[in-house]
Formats: sequence, structure tokens, C-alpha cells
Amino acid sequence: MQQGRSHQLKLEGEGGPRGILVHDPPGSPGRELPLVLALHGTGGTGRLMAAFSGLSRLADERGFRVAYPQALGEAGTEDPARGAAWNVGPGLGCARHTGTDDVAFLTAAVERVRRHAPVDPRRVFVAGFSNGARMAYRLALEAPWVAAIATVAGAPVWGPAPARPVPTLSFHGTEDQHIPYGGGVGSRGRPVPALPAPEGVARWAALMGCSEGPFRDALEAHTLDLWSGGGCEVGFWTVRGMGHAWPGGRRYAPDADLPAKDLSASHLIWAFFEAHPLEAS
Repeated sequence: MQQGRSHQLKLEGEGGPRGILVHDPPGSPGRELPLVLALHGTGGTGRLMAAFSGLSRLADERGFRVAYPQALGEAGTEDPARGAAWNVGPGLGCARHTGTDDVAFLTAAVERVRRHAPVDPRRVFVAGFSNGARMAYRLALEAPWVAAIATVAGAPVWGPAPARPVPTLSFHGTEDQHIPYGGGVGSRGRPVPALPAPEGVARWAALMGCSEGPFRDALEAHTLDLWSGGGCEVGFWTVRGMGHAWPGGRRYAPDADLPAKDLSASHLIWAFFEAHPLEAS
């Protein structure tokens, strides 16, 4: 299979210039393509997100662009006081950059990618891992350009319902010790309690206006709960036996939890995104 090319873009923002790693699939110059904004977790980088998620390889197969922007803070540490993290809200960003408006930065990041190469405005999606998943939820509430989101090993953040419901696909491992599947504070995560994962997604589905479900399906040991109605779909994958990881991907660090190998989050996410462009206005 022919491989695409990656480019490092720069964008001025709070805290100085910040990087955006962009991956273009083969044969893409001048073509208007869908864009997936992929958000790393605490202490991560765009390159690390690309490596463990496999989204760039999938982009080469399916013909979309991926942008991996960089949060403020230090890469390589999950220390919540120092690690690079998106400012999702109190206790959920980098403590050294609590005033950063990352909704504004990520909106500007999409515009910066558009100056690099054409982007289909009806197909701009957000996928996030851990702290990046929480940021994806926040963008769904506050950024009208988001067509749909996918979250892995994260928890919803709360606010008023957006003007338009945002289709959402979520994944959570039952053995996650950072953001526990059963709720509360994880032994390896931030001291910010979360709802039990199924309850959190059910509440999110209600906020998005879903009136039907959940309907359950299964793939091997893993289950999918799906809500629909109200012009929106929300899906929640329970990944049995997995910790804090990206299903079907790689470990994000040598001592990190092993991903499930019998479920590919990236393939399921792209199939979900393909089915949920913004409605034409």
C-alpha cells in the first residue's frame, strides 16, 4: 500500500508556538478531504498519538487527513502538575497553564490545517484518548464545526446542550485504573471523580437528545450499547479485560496497559465518522 506524507505545522497561541502534525494520504494534494483531529492524553505528543492509534495508516487506506495538535505542558510525563494536557476544566488540564483556551486553539488549528490543504467542512471530526477524550467532549459542547466525536478511555464533561446534537462513539476498558469503568477516582489517574462509564455515556446520550435505546450488540467478549433518536446516535463500547489503552493499537508507553487485540477502535471510529457528516444547512 502506498503511504502518505506527514508534515509539521506551527501555530502561534497561548504559551508560544505549538505544533500540529498533519498526515496527508497518498495522492491528496489539492483534494478536499475529511479531517480527523486526534487529541493525545496527558504527557503525550502528536507523534505518540499517531504511533499507538494507527490512525495515519488507516488514513492512507481510507483517504482522510489526520491532524495531531500539541497541548501545553511537558511531554513524556503523566504527572498532572506538569504533563502536557488539554485544558478541559478544573483539575483536568496542565496545572501550569490553567488559563489556556484550548477550544479557541483547536478551532484555530483546524483553520491552520485548512490553509495547508483543503478540508471538507462537513466532515471535521475529533477523536481523543484519555485527557484528549475529555477535550473531545468539550469540543462537542462548544465548537459548532465538529461533525462527530469518538472518545477512548475518557469521561464526559458537562455543560449546556449544544445547538446541534453531536454523534458520539465511546470506548472504555473494564480494568481502567486511570478513569475507572466503575466510576470514582482511579489509583493511577487524576484526583477528579468520574461517573461510572455506562452511566456517564447514558447521560451524554440524553444531553444529545437521544430518545431510543440503549440497544445492545456484542463482538466476542465486548459489548456495544447504542442510543438513537432526536437526530443523533451515541454508541458505547465496553471493552472487557482492557485497562487504559486504545483497542487494537499499541501501548503508549513501555509500562502502559495492553490494548485489546480483538477490537479495532480506529476502524470502528472511522466507520462511525463516515456515517455522520454535518447536515447541509
